[in-house]
Amino acid sequence: MYKAVRPLLAIGVFIVCAHFGSQDESIEGREKPHINFYGTLTDTTGQQYNVENLTISGMYKQIPVYQKPDNKTINPSINTTRIDFTEVSSIQVPRPNTFLTYNNRQYIEIIITSRDMKGTKDSYIIERSKRVICDQVNTAGPIEKDLSFQAVDNVVFKGHKVQEPKGEEQATEKSLSPIKNIITKN
Repeated sequence: MYKAVRPLLAIGVFIVCAHFGSQDESIEGREKPHINFYGTLTDTTGQQYNVENLTISGMYKQIPVYQKPDNKTINPSINTTRIDFTEVSSIQVPRPNTFLTYNNRQYIEIIITSRDMKGTKDSYIIERSKRVICDQVNTAGPIEKDLSFQAVDNVVFKGHKVQEPKGEEQATEKSLSPIKNIITKN
């Protein structure tokens, strides 16, 4: 009889130990990007935040955006532009509550201001499902923000820092001001 109970007792002890070993009260949060883009984010309520670790759905380079097609049945991905935050001065959402439907998928219009000397503005559309993910700077520690483009008025990029693997920032910091970059190179 004891031989039959031993395997059941061992399984019971294993289950109890496995359960107690996984009782974390909190997780560490999302993985931070290797390059920390920082700036300001203004939401549709008019609230402005200093933010860092800016991404669009976890991406900061080669982010697909699309030219607005003339026909609602055309797939916008036939005319894709890939943006990198190092080339962007700001992103604006002119009509956050207006969705555009192409080929049965919803998109939202965004205006990208380039980091060139002219501040070139281009209008694109991006999938409605994409999100602006960042950390709000706070003296108590970063507050993770995850906003749909419907909640964003604009994002202004002020610079970027290369982060060490452990999340600590290196001493090298780059301003995204084209005039400052030109002056410091000469």
